[in-house]
Amino acid sequence: MSVSEEPAAADIGGLTPEDRNPERADVWLVAALAAGSIVFAVLYSGSGFWEFKAPLWVACLLSIVIAVPLLWRRRFPNLVAWFITALYVTAQILKVMEPGVSQIILFISVYAIGAFRRSNRVAFYSRCLLCLAIFVYVVVSAALRFRDLGEMTFVQFAAATGVTFLINAVFFGGAWLFGNRAFAQRRLLAELQAADAEVREQEQRLTKQALELERVRIARELHDGVAHHIAGVGIHAAAARRSLERNPDKAKESLQVIESSTRETVDELRALVYTLRDTGSSTDGNASADADGSTEANDPARADTATQGNPGLGDLPELIESARRFGQTVEFSTIGSVRELTPITEMSIYRVVQESLTNCSRYAGTGAEVAVRLRYGTTELEVEVSDSRPDSGPAGARSLPAGEGLGLGIVGMRERMSALGGSLEAGPKSRGGWLVRARIPYPRRSAEAGQTPAVTASEHPAPENSTKASR
Repeated sequence: MSVSEEPAAADIGGLTPEDRNPERADVWLVAALAAGSIVFAVLYSGSGFWEFKAPLWVACLLSIVIAVPLLWRRRFPNLVAWFITALYVTAQILKVMEPGVSQIILFISVYAIGAFRRSNRVAFYSRCLLCLAIFVYVVVSAALRFRDLGEMTFVQFAAATGVTFLINAVFFGGAWLFGNRAFAQRRLLAELQAADAEVREQEQRLTKQALELERVRIARELHDGVAHHIAGVGIHAAAARRSLERNPDKAKESLQVIESSTRETVDELRALVYTLRDTGSSTDGNASADADGSTEANDPARADTATQGNPGLGDLPELIESARRFGQTVEFSTIGSVRELTPITEMSIYRVVQESLTNCSRYAGTGAEVAVRLRYGTTELEVEVSDSRPDSGPAGARSLPAGEGLGLGIVGMRERMSALGGSLEAGPKSRGGWLVRARIPYPRRSAEAGQTPAVTASEHPAPENSTKASR
């Protein structure tokens, strides 16, 4: 944003120069007050209740003139108040303007001094001088009436004068008080808006920082997987060198393993570079309403694995058992012929299940049922974590704690899947509950080999009870 595009700073009243310009509502207000004052002038003139010493059109014209300055009461509150007060007092002395609606206009002008002030000192002295001028006007009027009491007794005159003083005190005191309250509320609102903007900016900064840390974590784990492949390549290269002359078949087998491992290493290095470079797509439209963005120390599904090395499918029973100890009910099943997977693939699957169970314990509530399924297809592995609500709430509804969730959990899972060429879906189910489904293609070696018995479904026993899956 250029300097010319930066919004103007608000003054002590929380108003910018643009906020002090007349608005459409001000035009309607002025029109209503002017029309009301004209109606009162016509009624006063027709009923004889108020004696005008000027033609009726003069009173109607003054009704318009006294109301129009209110359009600029935000920008020039002191000038507007003094002009309206001077016009009102003069017109009342000369008896050329109705005394009803014009008093409301006078009240609004005095109120505006406090509500739209630019300086506390100027507003204070301006209102003090204005009230002093009105007081002098009331005293002079009372003195003139005292010289011509007519049929009034002194007691009646004193009572009438006292009522006049009290009415003016309440009138201008109320305008002063309400103006101060409006000013204080507007300044408080401006401070709250500034604090809210600062909190939102800080939240965006923390979200970006958390996503960057998550990317570093994913890259570190991918690096560990690449190092695993390189170590295997070294072992098989040494075996091929030693058996090249004595056992060519054994050497050929080792070279085939080296070829397959190097291909997988190249694929994973590509994923590693993608993870480190792709920093522009760290947000996702579906993630902001779902994930937690919390730390591992507070997540029960992560409690037993936070300090371990890179986990795999063999660690899923322990993860599910950990979720069970925290009161979850989890059903685990494996569908299809199990294939051999790379450590990075197993670790990514583990993280998806871990994050989903963590969100289950946080958002699904006790009594919800969770199903964890590994489905081995022809070309890809599908991981599904689904929970159902025990109550009869609306479909897909969730009772999320207010203020929780920055949308980082699903973002992290989706980036893991994207880094390995897979995909992830997360959202509410039509019958209630939440569903997380990840698809990840088989590694090159496993896809070429077809079906390689590595881990069977019986090796992943499911606990008897389960928990719900959430974001």
